[in-house]
Amino acid sequence: MRKHAVANDTINPDTISIAVWDVPMPVVAGGRFSIHAGAKSAAGRTLANARLEVVDATGAVVAAGALGGEPLAGTEALYCARLDLPAPAEPAVADYTVRIAGRDADAKATRFSVVAAEKPEHTLTVSVTEQDSKAALAGVEIRIGPFHARTDKTGQAQLRVCRGAYRLELWRTAHAAPPRPITIDRDTSLDLSMVHVPEEHPDARWIR
Repeated sequence: MRKHAVANDTINPDTISIAVWDVPMPVVAGGRFSIHAGAKSAAGRTLANARLEVVDATGAVVAAGALGGEPLAGTEALYCARLDLPAPAEPAVADYTVRIAGRDADAKATRFSVVAAEKPEHTLTVSVTEQDSKAALAGVEIRIGPFHARTDKTGQAQLRVCRGAYRLELWRTAHAAPPRPITIDRDTSLDLSMVHVPEEHPDARWIR
């Protein structure tokens, strides 16, 4: 579970930290999206049912909800909630702040951003193999503009993408592939390959 942002303070022993995760990228302009947010007291104080608020760049509260009554499973004292909020009306980068309503300064707000894009019109199907062995590569991160996906065990991934010109990039540990320009104006399929960089190679540690 990847946390998107964390606000923390090590000075006050009862600081409340807030984390945000599962932030989708991108979101559809004019639509709605969901995030998960959680809060934890450094002193282990209960935060059950505390009210979380999401505030946009203008200071308006755009979403709110109560933290759960029990800590998240597998954590000591992280209380969390799922929050639904409206995406920007037009394509743009939008900044938000998550805070605990009514708490004092010990509750540190945290920030996150989203990229709003037009509703995707086309499907891009990408198949990735290792150049020498021709084996399918799972876990390849594919990024094309604000859109991203990860290949499955068959080496394939599908992305819903808006019409336009992009730079397509691939990342995988100990593998390399040059970025390539791509124009999307219809449903498209691509067969791509990556070069394996042996672990003993001096550049292996710098390649994801």
